[in-house]
Amino acid sequence: MSVTDKIQNYYEAKVADELQRVAKPMGFNEEQLADLACLALNHLPPRYFRHEVDIAFYMSVHELEDIRQRVEAAVKNAIDYISKHSPQS
Repeated sequence: MSVTDKIQNYYEAKVADELQRVAKPMGFNEEQLADLACLALNHLPPRYFRHEVDIAFYMSVHELEDIRQRVEAAVKNAIDYISKHSPQS
């Protein structure tokens, strides 16, 4: 087992959840959702952890709200970008 199997980026699950909430109902397929995730994650700072309970325990309500807003904005911007630059446009 490598080190990368023991760590995660906190934003990955948040972006995936936001994509399921917002982009999936818009008709984006799984390949497009993966592209959207990459675009969104590239505009968010990395935040790595080993155990999710540790990171959630040490974050303030303000910090959690800031993360939620950052994720929403990054996903919205990714959707806008893909919508403007897709071959179907």
